[in-house]
Order: sequence, then structure tokens, then C-alpha cells
Amino acid sequence: MITNPITSETSLKSRPALRRVLLAVWAVIVLYTVYVLGEAIAPHFNNTMKTSMAQNLLGISSLLQTSFYYIVDILLVLGFSVIGVMIVMHSSDDWFAIFTSIFLITFGVRVTDLANMIALQPGTEFAGGLLLAMGDIGIVLFTMLFPDGKFTPRWLRFAVPPLVIMMLGIYLFPNAPFFWDKLGQSYLLITTSWYLVGFFTLIHRYFRRATLAHKQQIRWVFIGTLGPFLWFIIFQVGLSFLPEPAESSLAMTAVLLVSRLLSIFLFLMLPLSISISIAQTKLFNIDLIINRSLVYGTLTLALGLTFAVMLALISLVFKNFNQGDQSLVAATIFSVSAGALFQPARKKLQRFVDRFFYHIEIDYQKTPSDVLIAPDASSTAPKISSYYDLKLIGRGGMAEVYRATSPSRNKSVAIKVLRAALADDDSFRKRFMREAEIISRLEHPNIVNIIDFGDENGIYHIVMEHLSGPDLNNLIKQEKQITLPKTISILRGVADALDYAHKNGLVHRDIKPSNVMLDSSTIPARVVLTDFGIAKIIDSQTLMTNTNMLGTLDYIAPEQIQASAEVDSRADIYALGVMTYQMITGTLPFEHPSTGALLLAHLNAPPPDARALVRDLPRNVAHSIQQAMAKKPENRPATAGEFIATLENT
Repeated sequence: MITNPITSETSLKSRPALRRVLLAVWAVIVLYTVYVLGEAIAPHFNNTMKTSMAQNLLGISSLLQTSFYYIVDILLVLGFSVIGVMIVMHSSDDWFAIFTSIFLITFGVRVTDLANMIALQPGTEFAGGLLLAMGDIGIVLFTMLFPDGKFTPRWLRFAVPPLVIMMLGIYLFPNAPFFWDKLGQSYLLITTSWYLVGFFTLIHRYFRRATLAHKQQIRWVFIGTLGPFLWFIIFQVGLSFLPEPAESSLAMTAVLLVSRLLSIFLFLMLPLSISISIAQTKLFNIDLIINRSLVYGTLTLALGLTFAVMLALISLVFKNFNQGDQSLVAATIFSVSAGALFQPARKKLQRFVDRFFYHIEIDYQKTPSDVLIAPDASSTAPKISSYYDLKLIGRGGMAEVYRATSPSRNKSVAIKVLRAALADDDSFRKRFMREAEIISRLEHPNIVNIIDFGDENGIYHIVMEHLSGPDLNNLIKQEKQITLPKTISILRGVADALDYAHKNGLVHRDIKPSNVMLDSSTIPARVVLTDFGIAKIIDSQTLMTNTNMLGTLDYIAPEQIQASAEVDSRADIYALGVMTYQMITGTLPFEHPSTGALLLAHLNAPPPDARALVRDLPRNVAHSIQQAMAKKPENRPATAGEFIATLENT
């Protein structure tokens, strides 16, 4: 799926003449901006070199303060302009990219002190005012059009003429009563109203019209626009309602210094977020950033406030019992306590943020590892009276698997034994034996056959047919990318097994390559689905389902993340889609070292297009895989067999 906001609908590839005109307009605006800044910078520098009472009070030379303001302005202009130029260089054949570049360059100048000075300096009011107008018009239009270059709703295009007329009117006519510097709070009301129109347009598009890909892009841009908007609200709107200190006062100088320092970080959030949004990146990371910011920001603030209160109380207590200041002792006691409480508090707060903001109901911080561990020859095999020659062939997070010989059958069998460390845990014992009970009810050639199960002297075991071939996970590692015909051949057996299980009221909930065995004792190899340890019985009367049992998170369906007790057979379809993508491309659709980001990807990130990695893959196959990974269960194929049929229809 394309995640670039520059789409074919805004492409100029078929309109080379228009492309040349727009690039010429872009060049003229850039040159004009450079010219105005160059012509005005010298007299402005001379004016700001004049000393003032505030500088004398602070002991700061006029040169130092002037240099500080210029450095801030230069950083802002460069930050916006570099990204704006890069966008045009990368996508010069797209009108929305050209417009975005113009907006970034002019808005980067608009937010500087220098631009405001130019717009008020006699003789340059028009030139500076035009830059201010283009910056304000640009950011409002950008939020109206992002990310696909269309007005949403369409009637919003009728707001463009009033926007342009109003902005040009208040900035270009210094002698008029409606000049921006003469309007006072009315000016703030006008500009804030138009900014809010852009914000509400983004919000409307996000909830009503945006695709999953566009939603990820809008999130980035929305976060980026919050920076300039917050600065504007605090230092323009907020301070306008407070008593204005004298220009030369210490308070005013401090406010100006703080506002300019913060402007570097808050304003540059915008071009950075736009560049990330336009780039084809894993945009679901923004969710993780927001998530972790809420957790650590809130926790740090809470601990800081608690520290201040507790420090004061402890100091007071020490002063009552001991003469002198005991602040250091109090601070040490609190620091040790805070350090001990930080990690438990972080986990609880993380759990709250996950559930409240993202509806992540599973506690992935407690999810045990399910990675297979290589067999250890030194391990002591358990003694199960009916079988002999037990040899360890695999070990997972919950059980060990042995190959053994059955005297009654005179052939090899596989014995799955609950690990001794877990055998004392009642929940693990129930889960283990429940798997045996579930599979023993199923009779299907593509589902592993259970021979026996039980508990012998505290050794909980399941005896299954021995499958001589590798699992699908090893095949993927060996072949990297599996051809489409071979993928379909393997998945047909998995689909048959799933459809049979689903018809019998069973949801597997842990479909993954390591649970698909390829039995090489037959030609062609028989595909066998195994490990029903966390399967769910769809029966309102049963109490056997444990909703705390989680599937492997690389394949987990969104509804399992948000409410694992509500899943049905379509959760297996989602995992089957993920596994299909992995088989064909050799990589998982969502990969991230952070578990939180991985879950947020399953919840929010659009399913990727497999053709980005396998270019000769038929379009309908790639679309079918994406459909199987649809976020909403009702948008997926009804059955596994139906999904495989769409793959076969090439």
C-alpha cells in the first residue's frame, strides 16, 4: 500500500508544461524570499544593535543578544528551507510537493523575528507583509489539502478566496485601519480562527475520510502542527491578555529569550513531521512515541512533584529533631525510595495508558517468550512407562518435545512434555492438558493426530504422531522467499485444517510457521497444523477458555490485542494473511524490536503491499493478502478456504 501523500492524482508527469510553470513559480518565490531577507537584514541589524535598559540589567551586550536572535532565526529558516528544497528535489513532478515546499520555505521565514521586523520597518512593509501572508495562507491551505491534495469536505474550497483576501488585506496595507499591527487582539482572533479551520479539517478527514495510510500521515502532521500552534497560543494569544511589561524591563527580556529558545524546538517539529510523513517509513512509530511520552512524561512530572512535597516534609521533620539543614539527607532518602518505586510505577502507568488510550487489553509485559531453544543433549529424559528411547528434539517456552518408540505400535512417536519448572503452576497444567483434550476431538489429515495424553508421576505429557519433516519456519529460513505456487500448495492444507477446526467451533489463535509441520514421510509432503495450546472453544457454556493466553505477537490479530475473549475464526484468517506475506516476501509485514510498537502496528498500520518486495507478484494476490490482514474482522475473507481460492485465481 502506498504511504506517500504524493499520489497519482497530484502528479504532473502527464502535464510537463504545468510542471515547468509551477517550478518557475517556486523558483521566483524562493529568490524573492532570499532577496527580501538580504535587503532588510543590514538595517535591521543596525537597529537591534542599540542598547537598552534590559541589556544593561542582565549584563548582556547588545551584540550578544542580537547574535542570539539572529542565530535562532537562521536555524528556523534553514530547518524549514532545507526540508522544503529536498521535497522539491525528490518530487518535482508533483504539484502538491511543490506547494508543500513553498509553504515550508515561506512559513519558516514567517515565524522569525526578522520577518516581523521587516513587515513593520518603513519602506519594507509590503515586502515583509507578503512573506507573512504567504506563510499564513500556506499553513492553512496545507492542513486543508493534506495528504492527497483534495479539499475534504469539497465545499471547503470556497473558503480559499476569503482566506487569501483577508491575509493579503491585513498584511499589505500599512496605512489601512485593518493593518495587522493596528488590529491588536482582533488580529490574533483572525489568525487563530484560520489556524483552527485547518486543524478541524485534519480532524474531520482523519475520522471521516482517511484511509489507514493517510491516518498515519495525518498523525505525524497533526503532532508537527501542534508545535507552532502551542507557541502561538502561549506567546501570542496568552501573553496578550496579561499586563504588558515595559519593553526594556527584565521580565520582557526574559520572556523574549524563553520564547525564542522554545521556538526552535516547537516550530521545527512541523518540517520534521512533514518529512517523516512524506517518507515511506514505519509510521506506526508515532503511536509508540506518543505512548511512551505519556508514560514517562506523566511519571516524571508526578515523581518531580512528589519529590518537592516529600523533600519539604522530610526536611521539616529533620529540623524538628535536629538543628540545622538536613535537606541533603532528605533528598537522599527520597531518591532511593523513588528509584525503587520507579519501575513498578512505570509498568502500572504503562498498562493504564495502553488500555485507556489504545485499548490494548493484553498485558504484553508479562507475555512469556515462545522462541524455540536448541535441544540440549545433556538434558535428562523423563521416564514414561509406556515409551522408551526418549530423545530430546526441541524445546519451547512451555514444553519439551522428545522422539520416542512406542512398544505397542512399534514405531516412533513425538511426546510433548510440560517443562518441570511449569508443572507446579495450575494454569500451565490446565492449558497443557486442555490442548490434548481439544486435539483429541479432531480427526483431520492436516491436524496432528493425538495418540495418548495424561499425567504420570507429575509428568504431564501428550503423545502425538511423529512428523519427520521440518516445520514451515525452517523452510522459510532456508528458502528466504517461497514461490507463489509452493506457498499455495502448503497453505491449502493449513486452510483445510482451519476450516475443519472452525466448523467444529474451535479457533486456533496461534497460527504461525513454527506450528505448521511438513511431514516428509508422504509424497508430496503432508502439511500438518499443530499446537492448539491456546485455542478457543466457541461455546457460551464452556469455562475452559483462558483469555490471558496469548498468541505469538508477530501474527496476532487486532481484536486479540484489544479484547482476546471476543475473537472468532477471523483472527486465524488474519494470522494466515501475515504468514502468507512472510512466505512470499521472506519478511514479516510488521517488524519492530519494541513489543509496544509491534502491537500498535497491528492495530493501526496499513497492511503493506507485498509487491514492494516481490515485483512480479500478481496484483490480485497482493490485494488478497492485504484483505486477509484487514484491521476489521468483517473485511477479511469469511473462511481460510475462501482466502486460498483468491490466491489461486491469478
